Amino acid sequence: MKQRWAPIYLERHEKFEQINELSIGTIPALILKKAFSSNVCKRITKKILDFNSTSNGPGINMKIGESLNSFINNKHVYFQKTKLIDKKLEQHFIHEQDPRISMQNLLSFVFTKNINVARENNFNYSNGVFRFHKPGESVSIHRDCAYFESNDYEISKHSLQFSAVLHLQPSEYGGELILFRKHWTKDDERFRLPNFGYSKDVVDNTESIKIKPEIGDIVIINPIQYHTISEIDGKSDRISVGFFFAPCDESTMVCWS
Repeated sequence: MKQRWAPIYLERHEKFEQINELSIGTIPALILKKAFSSNVCKRITKKILDFNSTSNGPGINMKIGESLNSFINNKHVYFQKTKLIDKKLEQHFIHEQDPRISMQNLLSFVFTKNINVARENNFNYSNGVFRFHKPGESVSIHRDCAYFESNDYEISKHSLQFSAVLHLQPSEYGGELILFRKHWTKDDERFRLPNFGYSKDVVDNTESIKIKPEIGDIVIINPIQYHTISEIDGKSDRISVGFFFAPCDESTMVCWS
Protein backbone atom coordinates (compact mmCIF):
# COMPACT_ATOMS: atom_id res chain seq x y z
CA MET A 1 0.00 0.00 0.00
CA LYS A 2 1.29 3.45 -0.93
CA GLN A 3 2.27 5.47 2.13
CA ARG A 4 0.10 8.51 2.72
CA TRP A 5 1.87 11.82 2.05
CA ALA A 6 1.00 13.93 5.07
CA PRO A 7 2.49 16.54 7.40
CA ILE A 8 3.99 15.74 10.78
CA TYR A 9 2.41 17.62 13.67
CA LEU A 10 4.34 18.52 16.81
CA GLU A 11 3.42 20.31 19.98
CA ARG A 12 5.34 23.47 20.81
CA HIS A 13 8.15 21.87 22.81
CA GLU A 14 8.69 18.58 21.01
CA LYS A 15 11.95 17.88 19.23
CA PHE A 16 12.18 16.86 15.57
CA GLU A 17 14.82 14.43 14.32
CA GLN A 18 13.54 13.50 10.84
CA ILE A 19 15.26 16.37 9.07
CA ASN A 20 16.39 14.16 6.20
CA GLU A 21 12.81 13.04 5.46
CA LEU A 22 11.70 16.68 5.46
CA SER A 23 14.59 17.54 3.16
CA ILE A 24 13.86 14.90 0.51
CA GLY A 25 10.10 15.39 0.70
CA THR A 26 9.06 12.09 2.25
CA ILE A 27 7.52 14.36 4.88
CA PRO A 28 5.91 17.30 3.03
CA ALA A 29 5.70 19.64 6.02
CA LEU A 30 6.34 19.95 9.72
CA ILE A 31 3.64 21.84 11.62
CA LEU A 32 4.25 23.15 15.12
CA LYS A 33 0.71 23.33 16.49
CA LYS A 34 -0.19 26.43 18.50
CA ALA A 35 3.43 27.48 18.72
CA PHE A 36 2.06 30.94 19.60
CA SER A 37 -1.17 31.47 21.51
CA SER A 38 -4.13 33.11 19.80
CA ASN A 39 -3.88 36.11 22.15
CA VAL A 40 -0.19 36.62 21.37
CA CYS A 41 -0.86 36.40 17.62
CA LYS A 42 -3.64 38.98 17.90
CA ARG A 43 -1.33 41.33 19.81
CA ILE A 44 1.41 40.90 17.20
CA THR A 45 -1.09 41.46 14.38
CA LYS A 46 -2.37 44.66 15.97
CA LYS A 47 1.20 45.81 16.50
CA ILE A 48 2.37 45.11 12.96
CA LEU A 49 -0.72 46.74 11.42
CA ASP A 50 0.39 49.95 13.16
CA PHE A 51 3.78 49.83 11.43
CA ASN A 52 4.02 52.56 8.80
CA SER A 53 6.57 51.20 6.32
CA THR A 54 5.43 48.61 3.79
CA SER A 55 6.74 47.55 0.39
CA ASN A 56 6.10 44.96 -2.29
CA GLY A 57 8.17 42.37 -4.11
CA PRO A 58 8.01 39.40 -6.49
CA GLY A 59 4.80 37.50 -5.78
CA ILE A 60 3.67 39.79 -2.95
CA ASN A 61 1.84 43.13 -3.06
CA MET A 62 2.36 44.11 0.57
CA LYS A 63 5.07 43.15 3.02
CA ILE A 64 7.16 44.49 5.89
CA GLY A 65 10.83 43.53 5.83
CA GLU A 66 13.30 42.88 3.05
CA SER A 67 13.83 39.72 1.03
CA LEU A 68 16.66 38.59 -1.23
CA ASN A 69 14.46 38.00 -4.24
CA SER A 70 13.79 41.74 -4.45
CA PHE A 71 17.53 42.48 -4.73
CA ILE A 72 19.03 39.58 -6.67
CA ASN A 73 21.51 41.83 -8.47
CA ASN A 74 21.83 44.59 -5.90
CA LYS A 75 23.41 43.20 -2.77
CA HIS A 76 24.50 46.57 -1.37
CA VAL A 77 20.95 47.97 -1.45
CA TYR A 78 19.56 44.80 0.14
CA PHE A 79 21.89 45.03 3.14
CA GLN A 80 21.39 48.78 3.56
CA LYS A 81 17.58 48.53 3.43
CA THR A 82 17.63 45.51 5.72
CA LYS A 83 19.62 47.44 8.30
CA LEU A 84 17.12 50.32 8.23
CA ILE A 85 13.91 48.27 8.36
CA ASP A 86 15.14 45.84 11.01
CA LYS A 87 16.21 48.78 13.19
CA LYS A 88 12.71 50.24 12.85
CA LEU A 89 11.14 46.88 13.69
CA GLU A 90 13.43 46.48 16.70
CA GLN A 91 12.16 49.81 18.03
CA HIS A 92 8.57 48.96 17.12
CA PHE A 93 8.68 45.74 19.15
CA ILE A 94 10.59 47.24 22.07
CA HIS A 95 7.77 46.37 24.51
CA GLU A 96 6.76 43.09 22.83
CA GLN A 97 9.17 40.46 21.56
CA ASP A 98 9.61 40.41 17.82
CA PRO A 99 7.93 37.13 16.71
CA ARG A 100 10.82 36.45 14.33
CA ILE A 101 13.19 36.23 17.30
CA SER A 102 10.73 34.03 19.20
CA MET A 103 10.47 31.75 16.17
CA GLN A 104 14.25 31.46 15.94
CA ASN A 105 14.47 30.49 19.60
CA LEU A 106 11.75 27.87 19.16
CA LEU A 107 13.36 26.35 16.06
CA SER A 108 16.65 26.15 17.92
CA PHE A 109 14.92 23.94 20.48
CA VAL A 110 12.95 21.86 17.96
CA PHE A 111 15.98 21.04 15.78
CA THR A 112 18.49 20.98 18.69
CA LYS A 113 20.77 23.44 16.91
CA ASN A 114 21.83 27.00 17.67
CA ILE A 115 20.36 29.42 15.16
CA ASN A 116 21.68 32.84 14.21
CA VAL A 117 20.81 35.43 11.60
CA ALA A 118 23.15 35.00 8.64
CA ARG A 119 25.90 37.60 8.17
CA GLU A 120 28.03 38.67 5.23
CA ASN A 121 30.83 41.28 5.27
CA ASN A 122 29.70 42.43 8.73
CA PHE A 123 26.12 42.97 7.54
CA ASN A 124 23.12 41.04 8.86
CA TYR A 125 20.73 39.38 6.48
CA SER A 126 17.06 40.20 7.00
CA ASN A 127 15.48 38.69 10.11
CA GLY A 128 12.29 37.77 8.27
CA VAL A 129 9.30 39.22 6.44
CA PHE A 130 5.70 39.95 7.44
CA ARG A 131 3.39 39.21 4.50
CA PHE A 132 -0.15 40.46 3.88
CA HIS A 133 -2.41 38.75 1.35
CA LYS A 134 -5.69 40.55 0.77
CA PRO A 135 -9.09 39.10 -0.22
CA GLY A 136 -9.11 38.24 -3.90
CA GLU A 137 -5.36 37.60 -4.00
CA SER A 138 -3.60 34.31 -4.54
CA VAL A 139 0.03 33.32 -5.14
CA SER A 140 1.40 31.72 -8.30
CA ILE A 141 2.91 28.24 -8.16
CA HIS A 142 6.55 28.72 -7.26
CA ARG A 143 9.54 27.39 -5.39
CA ASP A 144 12.25 29.16 -3.35
CA CYS A 145 15.86 28.30 -4.05
CA ALA A 146 18.57 30.68 -2.80
CA TYR A 147 21.44 28.55 -4.08
CA PHE A 148 20.14 28.93 -7.66
CA GLU A 149 18.63 32.43 -7.58
CA SER A 150 20.99 34.27 -5.24
CA ASN A 151 24.46 33.06 -6.17
CA ASP A 152 25.90 36.55 -5.64
CA TYR A 153 25.16 36.06 -1.92
CA GLU A 154 27.13 33.84 0.43
CA ILE A 155 23.87 32.33 1.66
CA SER A 156 23.68 30.51 -1.69
CA LYS A 157 26.37 28.08 -0.49
CA HIS A 158 23.66 26.29 1.52
CA SER A 159 22.17 23.82 -0.94
CA LEU A 160 19.59 22.71 1.65
CA GLN A 161 17.20 25.29 2.98
CA PHE A 162 13.88 25.28 4.78
CA SER A 163 11.22 27.92 5.31
CA ALA A 164 9.29 28.61 8.50
CA VAL A 165 6.02 30.58 8.46
CA LEU A 166 3.98 31.62 11.48
CA HIS A 167 0.30 32.23 10.75
CA LEU A 168 -0.76 35.35 12.63
CA GLN A 169 -4.17 35.94 11.06
CA PRO A 170 -5.76 33.44 8.67
CA SER A 171 -8.38 34.60 6.19
CA GLU A 172 -11.97 33.53 6.80
CA TYR A 173 -11.91 31.34 3.70
CA GLY A 174 -9.25 30.14 1.29
CA GLY A 175 -5.61 31.02 1.76
CA GLU A 176 -4.56 27.36 2.06
CA LEU A 177 -0.97 26.40 1.46
CA ILE A 178 -0.96 23.91 -1.41
CA LEU A 179 2.13 21.70 -1.57
CA PHE A 180 3.00 19.62 -4.61
CA ARG A 181 4.98 16.41 -4.39
CA LYS A 182 7.63 17.63 -6.79
CA HIS A 183 11.01 19.27 -6.27
CA TRP A 184 12.21 21.91 -8.71
CA THR A 185 14.90 21.01 -11.25
CA LYS A 186 16.69 23.25 -13.74
CA ASP A 187 14.76 21.61 -16.55
CA ASP A 188 11.59 23.18 -15.10
CA GLU A 189 12.80 26.66 -16.06
CA ARG A 190 11.03 26.19 -19.42
CA PHE A 191 7.75 26.59 -17.46
CA ARG A 192 8.84 29.82 -15.75
CA LEU A 193 6.58 32.87 -16.05
CA PRO A 194 8.04 36.31 -16.92
CA ASN A 195 7.31 38.05 -13.60
CA PHE A 196 6.97 35.41 -10.90
CA GLY A 197 6.31 31.71 -10.56
CA TYR A 198 5.64 28.89 -13.00
CA SER A 199 2.80 27.78 -15.22
CA LYS A 200 0.49 25.06 -13.89
CA ASP A 201 2.02 22.68 -16.41
CA VAL A 202 5.07 22.30 -14.16
CA VAL A 203 2.98 20.30 -11.67
CA ASP A 204 0.65 18.59 -14.13
CA ASN A 205 -0.58 15.26 -12.71
CA THR A 206 1.40 15.81 -9.50
CA GLU A 207 0.10 14.73 -6.09
CA SER A 208 -0.68 17.64 -3.76
CA ILE A 209 -1.99 18.41 -0.30
CA LYS A 210 -3.69 21.45 1.23
CA ILE A 211 -2.73 22.85 4.62
CA LYS A 212 -5.25 25.21 6.14
CA PRO A 213 -3.47 27.97 8.08
CA GLU A 214 -4.53 28.18 11.71
CA ILE A 215 -3.62 31.00 14.02
CA GLY A 216 -0.44 30.33 15.98
CA ASP A 217 0.78 27.41 13.84
CA ILE A 218 4.28 27.42 12.36
CA VAL A 219 4.53 25.55 9.06
CA ILE A 220 8.00 24.37 7.99
CA ILE A 221 8.72 23.04 4.50
CA ASN A 222 11.59 22.50 2.11
CA PRO A 223 10.62 25.34 -0.26
CA ILE A 224 12.24 23.72 -3.28
CA GLN A 225 8.93 21.79 -3.38
CA TYR A 226 6.48 23.61 -5.59
CA HIS A 227 3.85 25.41 -3.57
CA THR A 228 1.18 28.06 -3.84
CA ILE A 229 -1.50 29.83 -1.78
CA SER A 230 -5.13 29.50 -2.82
CA GLU A 231 -7.29 32.59 -3.32
CA ILE A 232 -8.13 34.48 -0.15
CA ASP A 233 -11.83 35.03 0.47
CA GLY A 234 -13.73 36.89 3.17
CA LYS A 235 -13.02 40.25 4.78
CA SER A 236 -9.72 39.66 6.57
CA ASP A 237 -6.17 39.71 5.23
CA ARG A 238 -4.08 36.57 5.53
CA ILE A 239 -1.12 37.75 7.65
CA SER A 240 2.01 35.71 8.31
CA VAL A 241 5.66 36.15 9.17
CA GLY A 242 8.51 33.92 8.11
CA PHE A 243 12.08 33.34 7.03
CA PHE A 244 14.36 30.72 5.51
CA PHE A 245 16.87 28.72 7.49
CA ALA A 246 19.63 26.24 6.71
CA PRO A 247 21.65 23.73 8.75
CA CYS A 248 25.36 24.60 8.70
CA ASP A 249 26.72 21.65 10.65
CA GLU A 250 25.72 19.30 13.45
CA SER A 251 25.11 22.12 15.92
CA THR A 252 24.27 25.34 14.06
CA MET A 253 21.81 26.88 11.62
CA VAL A 254 21.51 30.29 9.98
CA CYS A 255 18.36 32.13 8.97
CA TRP A 256 17.54 34.92 6.51
CA SER A 257 14.88 36.29 4.21
